[in-house]
Amino acid sequence: MDEPPPLRSRLVPLLTGMLAANIVASAIFLGLKVLLADGHGGDTQRFVVPSLCLVPLLAGFVAAWCWRRLEPTIGDCLIHSLTTTLLGLGGAAIVIREGAVCLVIASPAMYVMILVGTLLGRIWFRRNDTRLRLSIVPLLALLTAGEAFQRTDETAIVTDEILIHAPPAKVWPHVLAFPEIADTPGYWIFRLGLPYPTATTNGGDFVGADRQCKFSDGITIKEKIAEFVPEQKLTFDIIEQPTHPEAYGHITLHRGRFILRDNHDGTTTLIGSSWYTLHVRPLWYFDLWTSDMTRAVHLRVMRHVRRLAEG
Repeated sequence: MDEPPPLRSRLVPLLTGMLAANIVASAIFLGLKVLLADGHGGDTQRFVVPSLCLVPLLAGFVAAWCWRRLEPTIGDCLIHSLTTTLLGLGGAAIVIREGAVCLVIASPAMYVMILVGTLLGRIWFRRNDTRLRLSIVPLLALLTAGEAFQRTDETAIVTDEILIHAPPAKVWPHVLAFPEIADTPGYWIFRLGLPYPTATTNGGDFVGADRQCKFSDGITIKEKIAEFVPEQKLTFDIIEQPTHPEAYGHITLHRGRFILRDNHDGTTTLIGSSWYTLHVRPLWYFDLWTSDMTRAVHLRVMRHVRRLAEG
């Protein structure tokens, strides 16, 4: 029998590796979701959730095993890892209807981890490299265990400020509540589907009063005033978390605060702060995105307050 054409002989294992990698990753994610949904807490949360960071790396290993007879170059790994990542993201969008924002945020980390897995697998499955294979196993075990033991939920704070050419007396009413923001959001992630603030309502000028921050897509965040110093400080606790799929379960919002600093020259410095806790890992990576998105929320509201106060 004649040998298959070179293109076909390479295409079959390439596609097999890409599909196998995504099937394995999907099966692991589904298994973890079932475990967590069954109410396992404590130890399960501690050791299962950190492994979510390593699933793409394992997927890269699976792909590398399927590609081992092709002896891929580093350039091949770069290209084929990208294709594997895109295939996985497409599957997530179609099958589980994952939102565009989540996919965009996850894609760089997912690609890097799959690439690392394929590059390590390229070495791992190389013939006559027993010593390298044995050295990688304890290293990965240490990295996995070390990340699990170092996991802590930390409260982050993001603070921004702007200068308003109006005294605090004119700024304060618009901090308490403001009508709908008519401007089309310029921040690119808002345009992808992340809810953005549109209006705020105020139920009273006293500690314990209810507030509502309204977002696009019909999202409303319920708040309660915790500190109230007229024309100086407004602090509110978040009493009901957003239910939008782009945020639900990924983050807990704790508190927001506005401080008005009188510059005694007819201007006011408006300072906005938000407190939150992230529940996705790696923490440092997702916090880069979260802090940037939080700043976009701050600035959209604070610039609107400035327009109203100066107008």
